[in-house]
Amino acid sequence: LLKDTLDAWKKEVEKKPPTMSIDDAYEVLNLPQGQGPSDNLTVFKAYFRLAQKYHPDKNPEGRDMFEKVNKAYEFLCTKSAKIVDGPDPENIILILKTQSILFNRHKEDLQPYKYAGYPMLIRTITMETSDDLLFSKESPLLPAATELAFHTVNCSALNAEELRRENGIEVLQEAFSRCVAVLNRSSRPGDMSVQVCGHISKCYSVAAQFEECREKITEMPSVIKDLCRVLYFGKSIPRVAALGVECVSSFAVDFWLQTHLFQAGILWYLLGYLFNYDYTLEESGIQKNEDTNQQEVANNLAKLSVRALSRLGGYLSEEQATPENPTIRKSLAGMLTPYVARKLAVVSATEILKMLNSNTESPYLMWNNSTRAELLEFLESQQESMIKKKGDCDKTYGSEFVYSDHAKELIVGEIFVRVYNEVPTFQLEVPKEFAASLLDYIGSQAQYLHTFMAITHAAKVESEQHGDRLPRVEMALEALRNVIKHNPGSESECIGHFKLIFSLLRVHGAGQVQQLALEVVNIVTSNQDCVNNIAESVVLSNLLALLHSLPSSRQLVLETLYALTSSTKIIKEAMAKGALIYLLDMFCNSTHPQVRAQTAELFAKMTADKLIGPKVRITLTKFLPSVFMDAMRDNPEAAVHIFEGTHENPELIWNDSSRDKVSTTVREMMLEHFKNQQDNPDVNWKLPEDFAVVYGEAEGELAVGGVFLRIFIAQPAWVLRKPREFLIALLEKLTELLEKNSPHGETLETLTTAAVCLFNAQPQLADHVPPLGQLPRIIQAMNHRNSAIPKSAIRVIHALSENELCVRAMASSETIGPLMNGMKKRADTVGLACEAINRMFQREQSELVAQALKADLVPYLLKLLEGIGLENLDSPAATKAQIVKALKAMARSLQYGEQVNEILSRSSVWSAFKDQKHDLFISESQTAGYLTGPGVAGYLTAGTSSSVISNLPPPVDHEAGDLGYQT
Repeated sequence: LLKDTLDAWKKEVEKKPPTMSIDDAYEVLNLPQGQGPSDNLTVFKAYFRLAQKYHPDKNPEGRDMFEKVNKAYEFLCTKSAKIVDGPDPENIILILKTQSILFNRHKEDLQPYKYAGYPMLIRTITMETSDDLLFSKESPLLPAATELAFHTVNCSALNAEELRRENGIEVLQEAFSRCVAVLNRSSRPGDMSVQVCGHISKCYSVAAQFEECREKITEMPSVIKDLCRVLYFGKSIPRVAALGVECVSSFAVDFWLQTHLFQAGILWYLLGYLFNYDYTLEESGIQKNEDTNQQEVANNLAKLSVRALSRLGGYLSEEQATPENPTIRKSLAGMLTPYVARKLAVVSATEILKMLNSNTESPYLMWNNSTRAELLEFLESQQESMIKKKGDCDKTYGSEFVYSDHAKELIVGEIFVRVYNEVPTFQLEVPKEFAASLLDYIGSQAQYLHTFMAITHAAKVESEQHGDRLPRVEMALEALRNVIKHNPGSESECIGHFKLIFSLLRVHGAGQVQQLALEVVNIVTSNQDCVNNIAESVVLSNLLALLHSLPSSRQLVLETLYALTSSTKIIKEAMAKGALIYLLDMFCNSTHPQVRAQTAELFAKMTADKLIGPKVRITLTKFLPSVFMDAMRDNPEAAVHIFEGTHENPELIWNDSSRDKVSTTVREMMLEHFKNQQDNPDVNWKLPEDFAVVYGEAEGELAVGGVFLRIFIAQPAWVLRKPREFLIALLEKLTELLEKNSPHGETLETLTTAAVCLFNAQPQLADHVPPLGQLPRIIQAMNHRNSAIPKSAIRVIHALSENELCVRAMASSETIGPLMNGMKKRADTVGLACEAINRMFQREQSELVAQALKADLVPYLLKLLEGIGLENLDSPAATKAQIVKALKAMARSLQYGEQVNEILSRSSVWSAFKDQKHDLFISESQTAGYLTGPGVAGYLTAGTSSSVISNLPPPVDHEAGDLGYQT
């Protein structure tokens, strides 16, 4: 059928024009002229009469005339009478439409065949385009011809290439330009020019699938220009405009076509269509038809425009992918906002259109009637400029377009910072990128802040010119805090920026900036990588200064320091930069109990560090007794109460004088360092070489292991904080004196008494003595030539003889001999020694019995029973009772008892004592008077204390009056 139509078309085109006119035919038939056409019967009668007259059979000379009569009759009786120029236009239109129907309905069947009619089709289009009477014809061929051109290329790629080879693209463009030129705001869909523009647009859309066709189109700038003009009149011919938008989408597969469209101002038209969309129609659920609903036509055009914009910018992926065009993207971001422009890649057209035609305010988008009106006004002005001023328009193509409402806002990383701070829990798409953008913005303003605030501080005035910069920095810092707080992981973006962030802590006079920067630092300390980077940045001095310069934030500073001191490197830097003097000032002079407790807790953490902790503790003990450091570790609040109280106990001598002295010294040193640090942030702090311990109330007191021995002896039942450490220190100090030739008598007496009190008050501590290795040295001290030393040793041995482990240790050493020597040198110790001997032998240690036999202890004790050597004792009877019990215990020895009994049997004295018990002679304690003082106590419940902390709430720390600029 297609072949037949091609043949018919060829014949119709090849028809020759007639050789006579109607007037000539009337003249031949002798009919009257000028009266209009005659009816067929009149013509027939005239023909019949003349045919008879000139028929060759009747008139041999009339043949020529007979043929003229026949020809005139045939001419008047056929359609040829109505044709002026040969081929019949209506026949050709029918042929063209028939072929269009065939290609449309039987596309798959005809796809393999190359179209053979392009020469005639192109010739037809060319003739129609060049016809001056094109728009006044009753039967124009151009609409049908261009429609057929579309269907042929849409059917087969071969046809598109064939059309190009036959110069069909150029011919179509001539027709396109001819019809576009007559478009206006009064054009209607039924106009011939409108129909032709639609068909050619569709033809271009299909041809653009093929590279060589695109190259040809690229070579003809007028294609793009005419396409834009079609879109300019889109409001009056929306269906054809939709075809033009589809053509734009097709052209977008080529980067250079994208660029030509962009430069021709295609965005002005496509963006304008977006705002004719009505999302309520989409959501209504009613039946819609473009033939009857003009809004549905507008909605469809808006959707197609969104797709065209997506393809022009290269936003789509996979099957719909087109080249990415940065220039177009920049313009779309400028006019649609970056957020909406990015949505072209990820959401549907309906979502984007609803967004653009609604009012919304979110961190990503501020969109309302005002912004829409501004954009539409801008687009319309650019359209008018392009059409009326021949391509003149905004040189930036909208990339620098700024909305009035947006110009007032701080926008960082495509986010409206003010709006985000109002809803900080808003789910950000890429929080890390936002955090990085905020840091970049803050960095760009940092130099201004330091310079401007320095000027402001000096002049006490603020420049109106820069009045909004400070609030914007504050907003950015607040946003940074919020994004880190509500988006775990984003704090890592701060790594490498801590010099910047900490520098903001020094912007004196801009308290809100300091506070927000501090909050940022506080939050990031939860990330160990951030803590490590802070340590590498060496910026701690800025944070420490806030303890004095920003009183309202002291608790937050302390909390931040507590988190940072998980790093040994930071503790070391803190020591160098004066952290201890600042913190001591907080602990001693702050009026806020919570601040003081936090400071105590921080001290405890710093002293617990394995490497730097000992140095911290040593420095603190220059200002405070060591008991405070232990109290801080165990109970920070209690440490504050101890500081405010008055105490005199074995571990602390503290009163109003010592407290005032420490507080005053610390405040003066802190103010001096603060001033130096203001001038030079890198300045270090260290104690003067001649610095002495501040508190002096303990001067002259003998202290061992943090315990004042004088008071301990008076209060031996005091619950020590570190009893084992005190024991070790005490025994070490005691044995050192016992081994000297001439020890200080009072010191030796005090140490000995303290040791005896300790073992009597806390007998379990004696278990620790044997492993310490001090016992043999104490035993040997009983052999010392200085009589004072054996006495001290015997007193200690007497106290230890109650402990089974110590007795075992004595049994493994040579104990009895030295003890006897000591008794002989110090007769006043015989009573204690005998009690000690009794205790030892009651433990049934055979080795001790062996030592006794070897040292002739039994005869010596029997001699004492006779009363020789007991003359100076207060209670000789009690001593004799101890000796009798000791001898009986030795006699019970399974190994050496017989030897002991043999010696005893030879004694006349023993017979007087062996058969009776002497327990009544033994008092409860031979050391009565040593255990004196109050009952159980501790450093948290000191016996004598007074607190100056009121029950009323503490006064609020105020920045004014506490800045310490004056000393």
